[in-house]
Amino acid sequence: MPPLPKIHTGALIELAEELRFAPREALLRDIDRAEGLAGEIEAGLQYPADWVVFRVTGYRPEMDDPALIPGEALLGDLSSLVERLCDAAGLTVEDMDGGEGGEGRHPHPGPLPEGEGGRQAGERAVPLVDDKLYETADELAARWGVSRKTISRWRRRGLIARRVHEADGTTRLVVTAKASSVFADRHGGVLARAAGFSRIDPATEAAIVRRARRYHEVLGLPITQIAERIGTKYDRSAEAVRQVLLRHDAGAIGRGEEPIFGEPRALDERTQRVIERAWRRGIEPGELMKRYRRSRAGIHRIINEQRLKRLRSLDLGHIAERARALDAKGIEKVLGAEPVGAFDDVEVPRDIRELIALMRERVVPVGVEERAWARAEHALRARATRLIGESGRGGFPEARLIDRAETDLRWAAQLRAALGQVQLHLVLETLETKLGMELSHMRGQEARVIVEAGLRALREGLDAFDPWTRGRLASPVGLAAARVRVEVPDSEGGKGTDGNRKRAQVRMLSGTAAPDWTVCISPWVVGLRLDARLERVAEDIPEDFEAVLTERYGLGGVRPRTLAEVAKARGITEMQAGRLERLAIHAALGGDR
Repeated sequence: MPPLPKIHTGALIELAEELRFAPREALLRDIDRAEGLAGEIEAGLQYPADWVVFRVTGYRPEMDDPALIPGEALLGDLSSLVERLCDAAGLTVEDMDGGEGGEGRHPHPGPLPEGEGGRQAGERAVPLVDDKLYETADELAARWGVSRKTISRWRRRGLIARRVHEADGTTRLVVTAKASSVFADRHGGVLARAAGFSRIDPATEAAIVRRARRYHEVLGLPITQIAERIGTKYDRSAEAVRQVLLRHDAGAIGRGEEPIFGEPRALDERTQRVIERAWRRGIEPGELMKRYRRSRAGIHRIINEQRLKRLRSLDLGHIAERARALDAKGIEKVLGAEPVGAFDDVEVPRDIRELIALMRERVVPVGVEERAWARAEHALRARATRLIGESGRGGFPEARLIDRAETDLRWAAQLRAALGQVQLHLVLETLETKLGMELSHMRGQEARVIVEAGLRALREGLDAFDPWTRGRLASPVGLAAARVRVEVPDSEGGKGTDGNRKRAQVRMLSGTAAPDWTVCISPWVVGLRLDARLERVAEDIPEDFEAVLTERYGLGGVRPRTLAEVAKARGITEMQAGRLERLAIHAALGGDR
């Protein structure tokens, strides 16, 4: 039995997983609805995830902020979704023939939801020649005069095929009359060109090779871009032209001649990291394409692979079992609690003396806020962990899942900082009690070492706190701080332990750099948040750019948002939002020079 095709869209992956154990009759209805939906999707538009789920299942889920699915991606995955639903339902030839009664209906007997664009109960399918209701993929290829491989490619453009189980245990793909008719109506020109396809003659091949060599030598374009240009001129697909050029270069190498493109050098790990860092600093992918002689898709794949590698390498700390057990609705409920969206931006001093002064400030914790923030940050880390595991399953890291995971971790770090700032006084008080002296009476570098140890204890306490129990955060934080082993210098330059020796009484001078205490308690946020230099100059760039950086990275106490969320709020595409973010970063970097 051939393996089931992969689904690359996150929302459809979740839907397929949820429908695996649905009743058979419900699955048969969902198959028909999904097939009908393919005839209505426009590749250039975007569709809310809750609407797509509704169109397939007849049930509209409650989503506060549903993701937008590009039409092209939706068309590419609908046939894979239908095939998986057919497998879950165990679709048979009898189902396709309308059962033993042979009434000539599609598998589902019940009506579709009103206004869903599907067939009502009892409505007959569109018949084929000889009154057939379906045909195999090979039969359809023969009827349309194209190859079986072309049929497979068209499935990524919205041609829906169903997986039918035979009596002997084998399976085959069939296409219903309605599905083939709808696809033919929408893509008549494509069918006509494919049916009238002719091989590229030797004279045309030679002209393509000459033009490609000129483009490469004069413009320095990679093979993918050259194939697209030449394909337009000769009315051929870019892939057909690319194959001509690859065959030419392979033959040239075999004859000992110089190829047009040569073998592109594989990029080492260090170069791939440079590409990802350049992208984070606002460099356009087009510039990276020229610099490294890679296609746009190749550059984006490198960027997303590096982002995913970073995420997989992170230590996200202990996550409460209750948070790990939350489903998507449970997480949204936790994140929707009122205190979660209301927190002040924390202060991050750059000098150790200023940090100690901040830790000395006593802030009274509010129990409701503490519990809501802690539950939310555990839930965000739990969701990020799942997304990191899901991304890249099919060999292609999905940018949307990666962006959601990165955004969740930025948000979790914000909430963790809000929780930690309240506990800074307790940590300092515990350390100074153990020392028998104030840290401000120590030399700067020596005080920094003790502060860093206290911040590690604060992180340990935050990890150990389970907000679904009755305890308060101060308990695990206080216990962790009490376990810190501290040493102080005595008056003669030696060292005493836990304050058992005579202390050196010196006045701390400024000039010793302080650790970023927010990073100490949330180390995973390094590389995910905006560079500190950019944060300092964000107010000096144009207002629109500043707003984009504020929304994306959660500056000034607002929660960070995904690229899809920013695009939706501004009424633009995700691609436009991404470019706006890169322009904002570039402008901020220009102000920091």
